[in-house]
Amino acid sequence: MHAPSMSMDEGLIPEGTSVPYGRLINTRDPSEARARTQELLKNVHSMKVLERGSPFQARVEYRKLNGIGLMASGYGPAVEISCTPPISDVCVNFVFGGTMLIDEGSTGEATAVAGPARAAVFCFPETVSMRWSPGLRQLMLTVDKAVIDRCLRNLLNEPLHAPLRFETEMDLKRGGQGITAAIRTLQRALEQCGKAGPPPVLAKEIEHGILTALLLGQRHNYTDRIFSAQPLPAPRVVRRVVELIESSPDAAFTVADLAEFAGVSERSLHSAFRRQLGTSPMSYVRRHRLEQVHEELLIADPSTGVKVTDVALRHGFTHTGRFAAAYKERFGESPSATMRR
Repeated sequence: MHAPSMSMDEGLIPEGTSVPYGRLINTRDPSEARARTQELLKNVHSMKVLERGSPFQARVEYRKLNGIGLMASGYGPAVEISCTPPISDVCVNFVFGGTMLIDEGSTGEATAVAGPARAAVFCFPETVSMRWSPGLRQLMLTVDKAVIDRCLRNLLNEPLHAPLRFETEMDLKRGGQGITAAIRTLQRALEQCGKAGPPPVLAKEIEHGILTALLLGQRHNYTDRIFSAQPLPAPRVVRRVVELIESSPDAAFTVADLAEFAGVSERSLHSAFRRQLGTSPMSYVRRHRLEQVHEELLIADPSTGVKVTDVALRHGFTHTGRFAAAYKERFGESPSATMRR
């Protein structure tokens, strides 16, 4: 199975009709498609086929990684899908091969549109109805609300005073670039790691990358608060975080974990690291992980079947080219040269 490719004609949409090693629904029965999709997503929704003369063929693939899910779906003819709260996920819908008209609140009139240049973000405070044009295909990201709320609290370093609400339309040529890049990383990791899925250190980093890309790139009711000025923490805070990183070589830290440990917001910790060490918290973590990879490769025996790629993935490096370049810059040789010593 190959990782989904990008469509050059459709801008930044992470195109693909397959989710690597995902659960598959393949049926010509609309009732079966609705019921089985509802089981996967664990929410109540209805589906109506709008073109009776056109053959219906549902192909739905879904896979979940911790609090993040990815679903690719297509039905053939025009359909109308309605989702009714309570729904425990925030959903980001990327559309290609057609247009989706969106009605939030069951007014019967389209209040938003998703297509080649725009995705749609749903928090489901009320019923959402979507009318899919014929031939439309969708790649949908699902994010557990409890997970994204926790990430938002870490960014703010304060409790949430109201439910998180995103603006529905996402401009893929502006704020959407970060989230599409993060989704492509998820797709690549699911493909490379197979049915077992990414190791914990990589899974946590991918999840955090998607959460922060969504919270920082798509406007919502806490955007202004996130980007307001925040005081820098004391120098001892950075020292404590560095000590934690270096004393816990096997921990799958994200910047959210480090900020929570330090008792400051992610933005404050990032600014403090930049000011005191000239780098970001996660760059410091990745440098430490590179050193762990180096140590492991030094004692690895190639005759046992150990592969550089497997070691890199285990320590959170999913892009082999960037990993190899960073490794050579840090240690002056390729990872394979280290292992052959």
